[in-house]
Amino acid sequence: MNRSELYKKVAEQTGLDRASVAQVCDCLFDTVIDTMKRDEHVTITGFGRFEMRSRRPRSFTNPKTGASMTLESSSAPGFTPSNAMKKRVRER
Repeated sequence: MNRSELYKKVAEQTGLDRASVAQVCDCLFDTVIDTMKRDEHVTITGFGRFEMRSRRPRSFTNPKTGASMTLESSSAPGFTPSNAMKKRVRER
């Protein structure tokens, strides 16, 4: 499902027009992203938790040159589903 299909599905289920749904969803996505940029987590009860996760520095060898290099530490967005969400997905 892509973004426009999501908007369409939510609009059908709520009876709202698609433009309003798009505006609300975009605001929700932006708020989650802005919160994660501040290194804070977002927990939506019954759905899950969005957070930034740290990645340790890693060493690797370039197979072409044989040179040993180090990849710096970084962070990446992560999602942990709630138990309620896991249960609903398993019940399909």
